[in-house]
Amino acid sequence: MHDFHKHLAQTLSQRLQNRRVVVWYDARSEFNGFIEETVDGEMPVECKVESVSIADVKTNICVLTNSFFEAKFAIEPYVSSDFPDPLVVYVSGMKRHDDTAVLMELEAGGETWEPSLKREARRVLQRRFGDGQIDEMLQSENINYQDIIGLTSSATVAPDSSSLLSVILSNMNGTNAELMADWLASDHRDEDIKSKGADRELAQLSLSRLGLTLDSETDLADQRVQAARFVLIGEFRNDLNGDPPESLSMVPQPAKKAQVEFLLEIAANLRTRHPDEYRRIADAIEQEFKLPSLGIAPDRLGAIDTFRFEEEALLEYAGNLIVDGHFDDAINVIKLRRHSFWALSKMTRQEQWQAYTLAAELGASIKTTLADLPKNGKSSSEWVQGYTKQDGWYLADMLHRRLESTLSSMTEPPANERVIHRVRADYDQLVERSTKGFAVALQKSDWSVPDVLHQTSVYENVVRNPSEQVCYFLVDALRYEMGVELAGLLEGAEELELVPAVAALPTITPICMAALMAGAESSFSVVEHKKDVAAKIENDVLAGLAHRKKAWTGLVPGGLDIELDKVLSLSANAVQKKLEKAPLIVVRSVEIDAMGEGGHTFLARQVINTAISNIARAVKRLSAMGVAKFVIVADHGHLFIQHRDESERIEKPGGEAVSIHRRCWAGRGGATPHATVRVKAEQLGYDSDLDFVFPTNNSVFKSGGDLTFHHGGLSLQELLIPVLSVRMPTEKSVEARSDVEITLSKLPD
Repeated sequence: MHDFHKHLAQTLSQRLQNRRVVVWYDARSEFNGFIEETVDGEMPVECKVESVSIADVKTNICVLTNSFFEAKFAIEPYVSSDFPDPLVVYVSGMKRHDDTAVLMELEAGGETWEPSLKREARRVLQRRFGDGQIDEMLQSENINYQDIIGLTSSATVAPDSSSLLSVILSNMNGTNAELMADWLASDHRDEDIKSKGADRELAQLSLSRLGLTLDSETDLADQRVQAARFVLIGEFRNDLNGDPPESLSMVPQPAKKAQVEFLLEIAANLRTRHPDEYRRIADAIEQEFKLPSLGIAPDRLGAIDTFRFEEEALLEYAGNLIVDGHFDDAINVIKLRRHSFWALSKMTRQEQWQAYTLAAELGASIKTTLADLPKNGKSSSEWVQGYTKQDGWYLADMLHRRLESTLSSMTEPPANERVIHRVRADYDQLVERSTKGFAVALQKSDWSVPDVLHQTSVYENVVRNPSEQVCYFLVDALRYEMGVELAGLLEGAEELELVPAVAALPTITPICMAALMAGAESSFSVVEHKKDVAAKIENDVLAGLAHRKKAWTGLVPGGLDIELDKVLSLSANAVQKKLEKAPLIVVRSVEIDAMGEGGHTFLARQVINTAISNIARAVKRLSAMGVAKFVIVADHGHLFIQHRDESERIEKPGGEAVSIHRRCWAGRGGATPHATVRVKAEQLGYDSDLDFVFPTNNSVFKSGGDLTFHHGGLSLQELLIPVLSVRMPTEKSVEARSDVEITLSKLPD
């Protein structure tokens, strides 16, 4: 029996073995010849079940001759058992319709097969021929079963008629698009292609699948250039919105949809399989046709970055949209193109797109937040609720921090500095407006925020637990939005709750760290101490870290006080020994505040984000050592905005100054400068005669300290802190190195 019959019989027998019953629909009666061969004669003239062999599988066959009902009645006895004998029902000249399928039950229990003559023939012909040759063989619409027998007959096939291109290019299992991409990328095998006559197959493939007639009068190098132009210009032209430039008309284009699809497949394979060669080819064609100078509007460039100039033009376009305040439009452009071939080709380009992504998202967030800020008359609690809700105003602060961190780590400056100037100015405006509004609301609420946890209540309400060991993280200057990000890093937590708390005023470290201690809830005050301010709990004046550590020893006997750096850097055994029998573990982190106050703004932007991941890392390390309960809290937040110039610095109030910081003044008497508010200590519940003066906008006092990183004031960013309660699964184990190897691939250079 001939090869085509063997192929169909083997395919059909496999289906019978899998599903027992096959209903074969042949709408064009293309396989009648196979049925005649199978039943050893002519097509049956009446509907009856016959026993035949199909690829050595004994089976029954019924050929539908008049009606579906006749066939159904004929085969019913053969399929009534739970495990019927193999059965083929051949339906010639009719299409299957889901809504009227009489044999639907039979099809559901078995399998429906609707093969195509040309598709099945191609599978046999591919054993000896390349696709270009096969396309030529099967191009006629009138080809029939007997024609396929002739094409697959071994007597008509020459010994060297297999796909030479696949053999020469060592790509026998690849697609034709992959094969064409390999040829376009390299001339290393041109000599073999020419000497073995495979250039004829290449020409056939190009003509049948691409619609491109290669110039046979030129050598393969010139034909490669011709084909590369056809493919890349074709992809660019197909992707372009509107009419292409007239200068591209000299390059022919495919006439059929299938040819366009094949062209796009070649271009995609060329980029993924041969990225370096693709860049060389694309740059040469871009330069040849002077594409950057054709004045093509960026919004006409489609979704595929065929050429380098497209990525550059679209980045500039996205930047201009940001500068003009069209943030959502910029986000749409960036989403479509930031992961394109040229954007991923260099890390510096990815940095540019990342910066623009954050700038656009920040601009959109600021715009939304400004529209959502409360009007006059809203309480301080409503302001806090708006800031801390799931999609609250804190998102703008988070995006601003991420943008500034990205900018500080970029290899090259942003392509358009105006993009950054625009969103920085918008962010300053947002902080200014929110600080003014919140300061007014605080005054109206008698300097309190009802229904919101106060910092002095954190230990008593959240931390104290005599029956369980608790790890208490005291993180200097961790803003609320940073707490949100930290919560997202603690995957695997069994319990996790994040709530805001209001820090004690003024929001400076000596005061707020003391407010987080045991006893602060029942007795807390801010008093003058040795020409400065200090916290007071009961009769203890806590002027600094040394005083606080001593106080902790008395408050929680046997407790452990350890720095975050030691938790991360000491060996597991060393840390484990320190933890034993400690009812309270106080972990101190000062990295954020130390970097911010250090005056090295650029370096601080780079490093400050690592503090968040380091806290998460420490939590996971301690949980592996048996610690289950964690409370993570901050003393205060911070502002980290642009450098303040002289016009934004406020004159000191004068009078008897006790303590002065960039964002707060403590003392007695003096004036209340413009854009500030004076609060008496007794209004804050403190037992002292001090006055406090705070800016009600972004301004700072003329005093020492950094000019970009501030705390001590009344802004939401400074005053609201995160209180994160976490329960982690515990597994006491000594850290061991993993045997897992991780490989990163397809990354930019």
